[in-house]
Amino acid sequence: MKILPFRKTFFFLLLVMTCASLVFAQKVYQDQQIRFALWAARDAYPGYFDRAKKQSSAKASDNIYAVPVQRIKEVTPFLLEGMIYGWQFDYTPYDKARRVEEYFEFTPIQTLTDADKAQITYTKPWTQDDRLWCWVEFQRSPQMMHIFNSWQVITNPHIKGIGYAPLIDGFEGIQEACGEALKNAVREYERKLIKNKPKEIMGRVMITEPPLIGIEAGRYVVTLDFFLETDRIVKYETF
Repeated sequence: MKILPFRKTFFFLLLVMTCASLVFAQKVYQDQQIRFALWAARDAYPGYFDRAKKQSSAKASDNIYAVPVQRIKEVTPFLLEGMIYGWQFDYTPYDKARRVEEYFEFTPIQTLTDADKAQITYTKPWTQDDRLWCWVEFQRSPQMMHIFNSWQVITNPHIKGIGYAPLIDGFEGIQEACGEALKNAVREYERKLIKNKPKEIMGRVMITEPPLIGIEAGRYVVTLDFFLETDRIVKYETF
């Protein structure tokens, strides 16, 4: 009878640890080794997966994953460039009074080479909720570690943003949602510091956490965390 409370406590703690591992298993980020979970929809077209699944040949079985595998391999280098080298951006806020339209553009500071892409590994695939998941792993080179450490040493503000884009747009949709997340993060941060709306903001960011990519009402929803380095703020000289 005296052992029962201990056993209950033990199994409760075991359950908590198990649940915690499931929650955080898809969000891992290490200094030297980048590792995060990424997914792509299995059913690229309505009914495609169900029809292909009924076919018995091994070739057909492989084909049902061809599209999601391709999409994962398209998205991965794009995200890694933001984590390893960072993105640079040019932002012109919308200004109704001055009749200035909003403009935003972002590009990788440096792209991954073919040799770098060859070092990306995709491991332990699994399926869940009509999505193909896998772990993406990449080992930073000494030069990449130097870049990473330089962002850690400099006191850069931490910003966060959320972006949306149509799910039907695939890879381009994820790019668009990432751009919107970055724009929103920069806008909200600079709005708190700058009294009057600037003419232009230019800077650089580095992704500090694995991107969180989800679906909401037929749209991608992407949440990104960054370190921000503002290079230049251009103010309006006159109204």
